[in-house]
Amino acid sequence: MRMFTPVLVAIAFAMTAHAWTTTQDAADRLGAAQVKEVSFDKNSDKLTDAQKAEIRAAVQEAAQKGKIDEVKILAWSDKEYPSETGKQTKEEVGLAKNRISHLKSFLKDELKVKSVDTHNMAERPNALEKFFNTGDAKIKNTAEASGAAPTDGNTGIFDLKAQASKGVVMIFLKR
Repeated sequence: MRMFTPVLVAIAFAMTAHAWTTTQDAADRLGAAQVKEVSFDKNSDKLTDAQKAEIRAAVQEAAQKGKIDEVKILAWSDKEYPSETGKQTKEEVGLAKNRISHLKSFLKDELKVKSVDTHNMAERPNALEKFFNTGDAKIKNTAEASGAAPTDGNTGIFDLKAQASKGVVMIFLKR
C-alpha cells in the first residue's frame, strides 16, 4: 500500500500536467500571451469564486506585459470534442454555450475586457467554415492538432488528455 499511493499521485499529476501542456501548446501556436484553463462541475455552467480569481490573475498578469487586444474563450460540454462524423446533443451544445456566456460576461462586465471571441467546442466547424478557413475553424483545428481538443477515444490512457467539462481563456496582446 505504501508504494501504491505515491504511484497514484504521480499518475494523477502527470494526467493534469499533460492536459495543461496540450492547452499551452495550442495557445502558443495561436500566439496567446497568457492562458488559463478552468474545470466545470458536471452539468454546471457557473464559475466559482476561485475560478474567477484565477482568471482575474491571468488577465492582470497579461495586462502587465502589454495592452490586451483580445481574449478567446473555448468551452466544452461534459463530452469531448466531437469526431469528424460525431455530433453532440442540443443539450450538450447548450451547456457549452452557457459556459461560454458565463465566461464572457465575467470577462466583459467584471474585468472590462473589450474584445472577446468565443468557440463552442461541442460543435465542429461546418463545411463552409472549413472551406473558408474561418477564425472558428482555425482555432478548433489548432486545438485538435495540438491535442488540446481530443475526440472520444483519443483521450489516452486514464483519459490523460480529456478536455470535457473545461473552459479555456486565451489572452492575446496588441502587437
